[in-house]
Amino acid sequence: MNQTSTMDEAPESLKDSLPLSVERLGEMTSQEVDDLPYGFIMLDEEGVVLLYNRYEQRMSRLPSARVVGRNFFQEIAPCTRVEAFLGRFRALAQEPPGATDRFAFRFHFLHGAQDVFVQLARAPVNRVFMTVHRVPIQRDEHERPATIRHERDRGRLNGPLGAMFPLAWDQVAALLARVGQSAARDLGRGVGRRIAGVAESTVVEAGAAALDKAPVLLAVGALDQALAELGMGRLAADFCANPPRVACFVRPPVESGSVELSAFYEGVLEMAISAALNAAHVARCIEGTDLAALPWRFVVVPIERAHELRSLEGERPDDLAKRFGLLESGSGAADRGTTAAS
Repeated sequence: MNQTSTMDEAPESLKDSLPLSVERLGEMTSQEVDDLPYGFIMLDEEGVVLLYNRYEQRMSRLPSARVVGRNFFQEIAPCTRVEAFLGRFRALAQEPPGATDRFAFRFHFLHGAQDVFVQLARAPVNRVFMTVHRVPIQRDEHERPATIRHERDRGRLNGPLGAMFPLAWDQVAALLARVGQSAARDLGRGVGRRIAGVAESTVVEAGAAALDKAPVLLAVGALDQALAELGMGRLAADFCANPPRVACFVRPPVESGSVELSAFYEGVLEMAISAALNAAHVARCIEGTDLAALPWRFVVVPIERAHELRSLEGERPDDLAKRFGLLESGSGAADRGTTAAS
């Protein structure tokens, strides 16, 4: 996620649908809250989610069961840990009931960017009401739709990885095609180690002891944020304990892919997920040679189950997706018919 400029007044398009008063919101039943035409989140003073209405579940593509009881700023939306969002929340939490604050923000999800207008309202009994209005994204007429955080730098790797690959993505793809799938996967493993290190710094800053000790949502969010900030696309993932596997969805910053590039991301995911779970894993892209549709779907399993992936050669991608739960995943992408974590 990324934050845009703040503002105190709602856009003209929202003038007729501003949130209800604190008093009225506090009196509403759960059904009435679910029927609101905008997102409604109730937090305690520490930022723990106490209520997450149906509209917000649908728009964020996160079910209430995965959100309620978790810290919004640390586990659900770690990119809101900025002064323009978390700082304003903390300041409002110290105000008397009835105090409000309003500002604009931009979330970046796997399924695309979304501008929102947020209103925070200090409620009684140590609560804060957050209402979230979706607004159309304002773009320059020449700007392409954003799929990664640094839109104008989408053609290059950023940060420390940019020093490793001072190339545009089309050049990276051409290089990988020359070295072949095996070398591309090995290269991805090296990059995956770097990404895990970047993600570890994020979760430690958020209060976790290490990447593999962090709550799942925080770990996934940190890995996604690391990929986005390094210019490598977006990641969503669902962890399943029985049988153990991780369903991953990657949206690389390319217009078209290759089997070598998908092998590169297999290496990235093997190392990143292994670090997140503190156990060796192997990854496989199930798309085969059909890499036109985004996001790409990956299955990541413990290394002792690697033979299961090798035995699936020749199966159709959608059949594999059903077998491994990638179509019904809680963290996928809009054009696959699944959902994505923010």
